[in-house]
Amino acid sequence: MNGFERRTEQKKDKIRTAALELFCTYGPDKTSVNEIAQRAGVSPASVYNYFGSKEGLIKDTIIDLLESSWKLREELWNSELPFPELLKRTVTMKNDFYDKIDLDNFLDLLNSNIEIKKHIDDFNKKRYPKIVQKFIEKGRREGYIRKEISFEAAMVYLTMYQDVLQRPEMQKRINSELLKELLDLMIYGLAGQPIHDKKD
Repeated sequence: MNGFERRTEQKKDKIRTAALELFCTYGPDKTSVNEIAQRAGVSPASVYNYFGSKEGLIKDTIIDLLESSWKLREELWNSELPFPELLKRTVTMKNDFYDKIDLDNFLDLLNSNIEIKKHIDDFNKKRYPKIVQKFIEKGRREGYIRKEISFEAAMVYLTMYQDVLQRPEMQKRINSELLKELLDLMIYGLAGQPIHDKKD
């Protein structure tokens, strides 16, 4: 990437960041291209040149956010960290952006465009399960996930924990002691050992 291309990408990133902040604070319908351009420090013409329209900017901004989030998780899950540390980092990946946005507006954004919904569906059905399977296999190899637990059950279990811990209200409540207890529960369960039928 040459200097011109780098500057172009930096400018586009500034526009995406400004757009996301405004969309998530006020909603896309109440946010104008002029407001986005002003916050990004560019001309409205630049927004149209790079993204075509406000609808194009919405789509590009959300997909870019999803891809960035995916890349961070993919890099983490492909790392050589021991399973307990990997688990801790996975379930506590804090999105500081949640502290600044109206979450309802953000969810409206995710559902506002057919192409965005297709992108999310593709992620949920194809890409996410593939990388989580590697994560679960690592847990099995290191002895933290029992081999008889199916991939489907392990994925539902881990996803439930991650969904709860990443809620904005939970992000504000978590401290190191609570996190340690929750991680212990994730790995060992309430019983602390596999539950077998008394007849076994």
